[in-house]
Amino acid sequence: MIAPALIVPRDPETRVRLAAPADEPFLRNLHNGARAAEFAAAGLPPATLDMLLEQQYRAQTLGYAAQFPDAGSLIILHRDEPVGRVLLVAGEHRWHLVDIALLPSARGRGIGTDVIETIARAATEAGAHKVTLSVLFSNAGARQLYGRLGFAETGGDVHVTMTKRLDA
Repeated sequence: MIAPALIVPRDPETRVRLAAPADEPFLRNLHNGARAAEFAAAGLPPATLDMLLEQQYRAQTLGYAAQFPDAGSLIILHRDEPVGRVLLVAGEHRWHLVDIALLPSARGRGIGTDVIETIARAATEAGAHKVTLSVLFSNAGARQLYGRLGFAETGGDVHVTMTKRLDA
């Protein structure tokens, strides 16, 4: 499990802390805000869309817990307000960024970049050799961002694996 004290963003107004059960409404809202546009294009009635988003949230939560039981869930705060979440596995030689999500209002302000760069610094300090992540092939914006942050595409098809080597 990752210690939030290891991840100290450069911006003093941004910090991370462990997620708590009381964060559940925020995490649900974060997920639904990120996914609603995808499903809204289907023209579903609002009640059906809400039900679908709830099912997707539960499936994602259970899937991550099963696939990454050692992942730490961290809440990203900016000016003491929750603006995002990071799900991170901190292994001895590799740290894996399972998921990072920001509220739409927090995107494009450098918060995500700061947190990702901070994770890479913390991984280096902990002796890890690389940070990995997986991103949908169709998410060109995220792939470009990760590329600018030093991640290289190392495989995949629907989901692209990206790796940032730390020992170079």
